[in-house]
Amino acid sequence: MIVPMPDTNTESEVSNVIRYDRLQNGPFFADFRRDKRLDPEVYHCVIQREGTTEILRWSQHRTLNAAIRAARAELKRLSIREQAQLPDTPAQTG
Repeated sequence: MIVPMPDTNTESEVSNVIRYDRLQNGPFFADFRRDKRLDPEVYHCVIQREGTTEILRWSQHRTLNAAIRAARAELKRLSIREQAQLPDTPAQTG
C-alpha cells in the first residue's frame, strides 16, 4: 500500500510565488506571478480568454515591467484580431 506523505515544502513554495494585479483588454486577460525561488527571479505572464482554461500565451521575463509591456502588446493584438473577426452589425435606427 502506498500512502502519500504530506508535502512539507508546500507552504514555503506558495510563499515564494507572488501574484500581481490582472490586466484585461476585452475578453482577454493577463495574470502575473513572480517566482522568488529562482536566481534571478522570474516573472511569469499567462494570457487567457475569459471563460476558458486554455493558455493563449505564457512567457517569462526578468522584470515585472517587461512582463507588463509584453502582456499589453499581446492583449492589444488579441483584441484587434477579435474585433476583426466579429461580423458587422447593422446600426439601429429608431
